[in-house]
Amino acid sequence: MSFDTKNKILAIGDCNTLGVGNLAGHSYPERVGQRLKVAVTNCGYTMSTTREGWFLLRDHLTADCTIVIIQFGLADSYLTLRHAPYVLNYPDNFLRKPFRNILKKLKKLSRKYGINKRFGESNVVPLEEYSLNIRKMIQMCAGRTVLLPETIPHHDTSRNDQIERYNRELAAIAAQYDNCHLVKTYDGFSDNMHRFYLEETHANADGYDYTAERILQVLKTLHNC
Repeated sequence: MSFDTKNKILAIGDCNTLGVGNLAGHSYPERVGQRLKVAVTNCGYTMSTTREGWFLLRDHLTADCTIVIIQFGLADSYLTLRHAPYVLNYPDNFLRKPFRNILKKLKKLSRKYGINKRFGESNVVPLEEYSLNIRKMIQMCAGRTVLLPETIPHHDTSRNDQIERYNRELAAIAAQYDNCHLVKTYDGFSDNMHRFYLEETHANADGYDYTAERILQVLKTLHNC
């Protein structure tokens, strides 16, 4: 498979796009870039949702980015205290960080003392908003190949119903855009929970190799090579 080396890949997403620990910056986007011999800009951002995604895309999408990888859903789908405020992780500033820390502690206490059950829970980013945000990003990438890797399952299986729900919406979105393609990774990770994870949330090197291979298979089909 060969691509014009003047072009590059842009990846935006959460911590599983960026990579954790010594895998930061050595995640699946870089592995795809190495195979294709093209440059990669990895804009994965820890704890980010599709609400940050628009800003990441706005700030990093350039004319030479011909493949854009968009992977959000892990944080979007998380159930938290209903009507809890949201503070953006990106773009960041000196005010947002302390507010996020306060909210994180409040949410932890709410779970611990059953306040969530009493007042109800909702997804961090409601499914309808998630869908609109993904569509907005796809529209920003007109004329480019857009890849949508599924959110991988969590070792805390209570989270996976919501993850699967958001993945179904992702598949529905991908089917509606000619330049947009779903990358199926959920089942492969589900079958290899003991092999593909650093811990309960984040992929390891084997998991990133698997995701990269799934992306390369999609690109191979698209380019008939």
